[in-house]
Amino acid sequence: MDLELGLDPDAARRLSRLPLLTPLRSGKTRSRTIRIIWHDSAEHALAKNGLVLAEQRPQWRLERLAPDDATWPPGGPVPVVASARSLDELGRALPQPLVPIAAFEGRARSIDLACEHGPVVMTLLAGAIRAVAGEHRISRVHLEGAVQPVQALAVALAGQLDLSVPRTCLAAEALAIVTGVPPAGRHHGAPDLPPGCSVAEAFAHTVGHLTDVILHYAPAAAAGSDGPEPVHQMRVAVRRLRSAIKVFRRGVQSTEVDAADAGLKALASRLGPTRDWDVFVTETFAAVAGAFPHEKHLKRLLAAAERRRRAAHSELRAFLTSFEFHRLGIELACLASGKEWQETLGEAEQAELALSLEDFAARVLDRRLKRLIQVESTLAELEPSALHAVRLSAKRLRYAAEIFAPLYPGKSTSRYLRRLGNLQDRLGALNDVSVASTLLTELAGSGSQAFASGLVLGYSGAHGGRTRGKIDAVWQKFRRQTPFWE
Repeated sequence: MDLELGLDPDAARRLSRLPLLTPLRSGKTRSRTIRIIWHDSAEHALAKNGLVLAEQRPQWRLERLAPDDATWPPGGPVPVVASARSLDELGRALPQPLVPIAAFEGRARSIDLACEHGPVVMTLLAGAIRAVAGEHRISRVHLEGAVQPVQALAVALAGQLDLSVPRTCLAAEALAIVTGVPPAGRHHGAPDLPPGCSVAEAFAHTVGHLTDVILHYAPAAAAGSDGPEPVHQMRVAVRRLRSAIKVFRRGVQSTEVDAADAGLKALASRLGPTRDWDVFVTETFAAVAGAFPHEKHLKRLLAAAERRRRAAHSELRAFLTSFEFHRLGIELACLASGKEWQETLGEAEQAELALSLEDFAARVLDRRLKRLIQVESTLAELEPSALHAVRLSAKRLRYAAEIFAPLYPGKSTSRYLRRLGNLQDRLGALNDVSVASTLLTELAGSGSQAFASGLVLGYSGAHGGRTRGKIDAVWQKFRRQTPFWE
């Protein structure tokens, strides 16, 4: 595999001098000058179609800026749509006139390493991207070899330097300098499987897609910028990915998958409290304050909640800038890119992977639907703990259904997902009341603070009561549907 990692330019000089590399060297360092010029029309017509034209003599390459329908794992090589020694030989219609929009100038230094699990070629690319709008120093590390030695070396290097899976490719970084607009996320929302996938390919694509979402929102979540949305999107992506691991578990059970899941669990444990305090302050408390705009006792409670919220964000920030998070990104990128780990699977796992994706999907969805609809009484009559269990079952079915929905395009699939989403949203609104109660317990006080807590609980409880009255209608509407995979 070929894994690309981003490196702080100020740390690039330290890379070759790291003691851990000294005993691994098996040859001399090879150095060469790298010059890439990216071309597009003045209106960025290629970029609008997710493409860029790269000139690196003696070749021209039409490359992708962002993933299309095909799989492009995080940290993986840039897909080349076409290449030739001249523009005429590319065989592609190009916008006219073409102009150079940015250039990279630097050096690539390569060294052969004899690692414990196999040889790896390490290349440090260091230089600067230049455009009319400015200049940006950049360093990338490429590791080429089998998955196991590449991953082990990447993790070891990340423990010594600020090394991580980049959110975007070099050309997209250049375009961001040209336009002044930060690179867009490579993927958003739920995974969209390309046609003709095997079970193993569907798993790898899902891991890559959701890893992209996690990595894209991590800087904003760490900085606390852009409001609560980055934390929310990261949390949803982590939940989807952990659910996907459970969906494919019978076919991909391995130490590599277990390690990635453990890392995701650790990330979820930081995102969960942060998101809970975000919702409490910006939604639950804001609604109560709007209902009682002149209630002074609420201000002290809000100040205490804001302190807890800041503390949660601080803990999340520490995690997202840590080696532990960088290691998780590397593990997920290798899981999405490499196939060698599949060769170590047992017979039972291999049998699961041999199924058609449609048969595999139907089995998973049937199993999850059965768990959800085993409730016989009306939802409004259930105790909070039982409703919580129903919410979890609905969430697990929804995440699995989102993964496999592209196999069944059509209105019935969209309608099924919409109604399942409505059910989950109603149940989630009730869960927010329970979460608010838990958070208020953490803020337990006396006097005016206790009075303010009572206002929040009373208001939330009344809102929850109204939500309970609407749940059964949504539940029955969902139950009347025929599953889209049947």
